[in-house]
Amino acid sequence: MIRFCLALASISFWPSLPAPIWLLVLPILVLFICVISPLRPLLPIVLGAAWGLASGYWLLFHQLPEHGQGVDLVAVGTVVGLSEQRGDRCRFDLAVDQLIYPASLEQPRWTPRKVRLTWYRCVAAPEPAQRWQLQVRLKRPHGFVNPGGFDYPLYLFSNGIDASGYVRAGRLDTPPQRLDDARISGRVDRWRAEKIELLRQQQLPSQIQALLAALLVGDKRGLDEATWKTLRDTGTAHLFVISGLHIGMLASLCFGLVYGVCRLRPQWRYRHRITAAALSAILGSGAYALLSGWGVPSQRAWVMVCAVMLSLIGFRAMTPGQRLWLAATAVLLIEPLAVRLPGFWLSFAACAALIYAFSGHLGKVGFIRQLLWAQIAIAIGLTPWLLFLFQQWPPLSPVINFIAIPLVTLLVPAALVAMLLLSIWPTVGAGVLLGLAQLLDWGWQALTWVQYLLAPIPTIGPAPLWAVLLALFGAMLLLLPRAVAGRWIGLILWLPLLLPQPNSPEEGAFNLTLLDVGQGLAVLVQTQQHRLIYDAGPRFRSGFNAAEAAIVPYLNSQGVRQLDRLLISHADSDHSGGQAVLESELQIEQTFTGSDKIDAQGLCRAGQEWSWDGVVFRILHPDDVQGLSENNRSCVLQIDNGRHRVLLTGDIEAEVEQLLVERYADALQAATLVASHHGSRSSTTEAFLDRVSPQRVLISSGWRNRFGHPHPEVVARLLERQVESFNTATQGAIQLKISASGETEVLVAREQLWGYWHQ
Repeated sequence: MIRFCLALASISFWPSLPAPIWLLVLPILVLFICVISPLRPLLPIVLGAAWGLASGYWLLFHQLPEHGQGVDLVAVGTVVGLSEQRGDRCRFDLAVDQLIYPASLEQPRWTPRKVRLTWYRCVAAPEPAQRWQLQVRLKRPHGFVNPGGFDYPLYLFSNGIDASGYVRAGRLDTPPQRLDDARISGRVDRWRAEKIELLRQQQLPSQIQALLAALLVGDKRGLDEATWKTLRDTGTAHLFVISGLHIGMLASLCFGLVYGVCRLRPQWRYRHRITAAALSAILGSGAYALLSGWGVPSQRAWVMVCAVMLSLIGFRAMTPGQRLWLAATAVLLIEPLAVRLPGFWLSFAACAALIYAFSGHLGKVGFIRQLLWAQIAIAIGLTPWLLFLFQQWPPLSPVINFIAIPLVTLLVPAALVAMLLLSIWPTVGAGVLLGLAQLLDWGWQALTWVQYLLAPIPTIGPAPLWAVLLALFGAMLLLLPRAVAGRWIGLILWLPLLLPQPNSPEEGAFNLTLLDVGQGLAVLVQTQQHRLIYDAGPRFRSGFNAAEAAIVPYLNSQGVRQLDRLLISHADSDHSGGQAVLESELQIEQTFTGSDKIDAQGLCRAGQEWSWDGVVFRILHPDDVQGLSENNRSCVLQIDNGRHRVLLTGDIEAEVEQLLVERYADALQAATLVASHHGSRSSTTEAFLDRVSPQRVLISSGWRNRFGHPHPEVVARLLERQVESFNTATQGAIQLKISASGETEVLVAREQLWGYWHQ
């Protein structure tokens, strides 16, 4: 089982898959191994690799073909999952039955399994189990590619979503058409939606409703970013995401209730009582796992429940470690990409820590001591993972969870009973739910108070893998029984992980990272002791903010919690949209801008200059913003260490570029240029390129953006001058490490990705 599991999991780390012909070769290889007995130990490895490859090919075959992007298609399918409506914008998932291409395009053999759609100006969100015929425009999964950032394509693929897009709802050949409802598909999700609607009908505060929906049916749509931040900062996020705790708790409740009822029938044998109780635990926890949305933690927990209960019934008894491996294998069989999700590692690491911590204890231990030791074990076992994955860990989370877990353990079954009573006895059910909501409200107020005391949560820089492995070994030592001598050595093994890692440039050197923020701009400049961000990325009307999705996660991964200067080039939302987020998440000493429309501590004006750690920063423009368009008010920043210059130009256009050429002449030369206005036709003119004479040009633009940036004429100018160019839309974040001697190392984020779905 272990060899099969490891081989299966390894496929998700391959940068690409071999030719599909291997699907025919592997069965022959399996037969060959079966015939030759000395090779039979390799059989689980080959079978695991075969399953991983088959699932990978299945994923890639269902991807939207290149010629299917950005064209009108007709999709017929069933709404699955929970739909979401905000104002006149609806978002939902459609399980595709048929995808019809225009007659002028080739109809592919494979179609996406499920697509995520946005319907603008919708009257009401389509409900689960409804079947629709819709005219849509789709694109392949694509997300920001930044070190330490969220892998959005992986998230979509692991949830079976092969494409995303929007519904075309006006002046169409094929208007939206409601079809007959599906008989099976989406019915569980409709059941979930009905329970959520029943909950929303109660007179409860909106935040308490959102927390109850997350607790009971795994609906996290109502939890805003402030709520998630409170849960993360207090280490209680796992309590409001249905996980192993909830599934195991409900299984224990079902087992205990049925076994107690069976004891009232003396004629029933002990084996029959155990069988009835175990089957009820399997069915009850399975129903709750379906109600929660069947996520990876729910899958893992339910498989563990099945393994325990079946061993009680009389099937082969397994050790806790074997049950854990069985659960991991079952989860990976269902979704091989789960091994790349943080939740998979945190879920199994918590279980492994508990199994390891309690395996060496002999004799009876009181319930309170067991609960306290369980919290300590989880804290010690998960801390290396949390620091490695998220670069932070709430220090008081064991104490908080020691109180919160028993409360949630009592709250969830009571709330489930209250929801059941709402259907059969509404008055009593509403009264019980109102009392539980009040208890939850008091608990939430206590959490926000603790968050205030803890803020800010300490962070560390990026940790090397060897330090994490050393810390995990140290955790194993710390969790040994008290009788074992030398456990304190585990604390020493944690030091490489906890102590800050030296990752700052040397004196006179600097690092520049052009972040992938879509159609916008954000640049991080790091010297030995100082940090500057130039522009804050875009903000969209939908509420999506690139600072939350890309900039802050990258800064956290680098251990950056404060900035010496935030420089917003001008007021356009694709450059200033994330300013409020950065100012709320980071400690910023000074904010400067080139536009008087931005709330800042100062205006950047030509002639300003400062030096950090042997690196000189100069403002070249503007000197007077009167009569200038917003783009031409952009603050132009030159960074110079005496050997290498970088020029950041915001959104200036040809008029200002010509002004800079005339004013600075040869002083404008720079080895690296960040292209003006995302590579727009109105910027990066020939005269400007000739005067700057860059060796490389960095372009920040959105993937398949509607403006066509970078413009083909700009690309042609760069090719004509043999200038090396980089584009975040296709290459992700671009990192430059510039030494004091001027030597430059260029790192492209997309080239460092490990995962065949990115190819």
